[in-house]
Amino acid sequence: MSGISSWVTAKDLRHRLDADFYRPEYLEVDHRAEARGLKMRQVVEISSLVTDGTHKTPSYVDSGVPFLSAKNIRNGFVDAGSGHKYVSAAEFDQLERWNCAPRHDDVLVAKSGSIGSAGLAKGAYDRFAVFESVAIIRPSVVSSAYLSAYLNSRLGQLQIRRNSKGAVIRHLHLEDLREVEVPLPDRRIQEYIGAKVELAERCHAVAIRAQAFVDAALTASMASVGLAQPDGSDSDSTIFVADLADLSEIRLDPKYYRPRFINVGEALRRVGSKPAHVLLMDAKYGASVPADYASEGVGFIRGVDLAPNRLGAEASCLLDRKHEAKLARARVETGDVLITRSGTVGVAAAVSEKFHGSAFGSYMIRLRFRAGIDPTFAAAFINGPWGSSQVERLRNGAVQENINLDELGRILFPPVSLQQQQRVAAAVCRWNRLVDARTLLVDQAKADVEALIEGTLDVQAILAGTLKAPTADDIPELAEDDA
Repeated sequence: MSGISSWVTAKDLRHRLDADFYRPEYLEVDHRAEARGLKMRQVVEISSLVTDGTHKTPSYVDSGVPFLSAKNIRNGFVDAGSGHKYVSAAEFDQLERWNCAPRHDDVLVAKSGSIGSAGLAKGAYDRFAVFESVAIIRPSVVSSAYLSAYLNSRLGQLQIRRNSKGAVIRHLHLEDLREVEVPLPDRRIQEYIGAKVELAERCHAVAIRAQAFVDAALTASMASVGLAQPDGSDSDSTIFVADLADLSEIRLDPKYYRPRFINVGEALRRVGSKPAHVLLMDAKYGASVPADYASEGVGFIRGVDLAPNRLGAEASCLLDRKHEAKLARARVETGDVLITRSGTVGVAAAVSEKFHGSAFGSYMIRLRFRAGIDPTFAAAFINGPWGSSQVERLRNGAVQENINLDELGRILFPPVSLQQQQRVAAAVCRWNRLVDARTLLVDQAKADVEALIEGTLDVQAILAGTLKAPTADDIPELAEDDA
């Protein structure tokens, strides 16, 4: 039976006597902070309140006051767009009295799921309540934005992991979160780092509005050829009556003949839509290679790197060059479209210049369109209601659903003008730039926290005012939003 043992000095001892609490990587944070003259203070010491959401499941309503959980805290933000439930105004008033309703400057922390992920409450709604899976920190002597950056940083996550309990599924209990130690630099340093988080929050808010513009532009492009939003309603039956004219020798499974699928196909054909195989120059499966990632090698895109309309800067890894021969036929160029073919089937995104020449994995298919089809529009169409309905119809598989090249080739694309396509593409690109900006700012803030403890942050320049944090003027998309 293996165990953990750690040698510690008397000054390192805390209230805990379990060896795991004194792992060298945990103690190193303490020692480096001490060497920089940084005071380490417990969360409970720098906050007026550390609590969590209601432990009682409320009575949900169809609309009302938003009710969020740990799944809404991810990537440094409180993301209301991840889906949530609602409670009545009366129940919210009760939850507010119980301190289960965060205030504007509170920091929220996931106690389960993505344990320790933090975000500012101001990134969600003006008023909302939370479930017990979310901890609420009300800072009193520390910048909220700085605290969020620290908790999300690698060193902050180490401290959270140090204090969390549970053998298989780890949980962050309130008493442990209260004891997480936070380095407290000069307030001006906190504000310099926190300003990046605040600016990221602004980018996040504008990105949400930009996504709405994408949806509106796509809807307008469909309307330009006479297509309204498709009717998504359908029967739960597994038996459907289909006209003989609708039957296909390709598929005889009942799902394929759902009325809403047939209606989508008929509407698209009425406006002169063309199947993808006519519009494509080339289509290929990705390469099946081992996950031999390396610090240097061939750029490699994985299925998990794809999100609807997004292959962002964070989606980058390198594969060992010994696999180059296998990867030769699985490379992408700027303007290609990648689409997932198994797992979450049908997620599509256009390839930007950053990924030109990268290889891609076997869970994806590369589509290369002919002139006249904007690839960013094509991806947005596939992700949108008209495209996703067709993907849902075409995908197949008993255990794990998938889609193949022949099936993708049957997706119908409407005759939207290139001008309309480019309007959709412009909206998608603006949204992507905002997401890139918010991601970069959060990453910079986390890196600053680590540099502060490592001793590589230019503290003197910040204190002297010669090193300043970026502002909204540095992000054109924000200026555009203000115009």
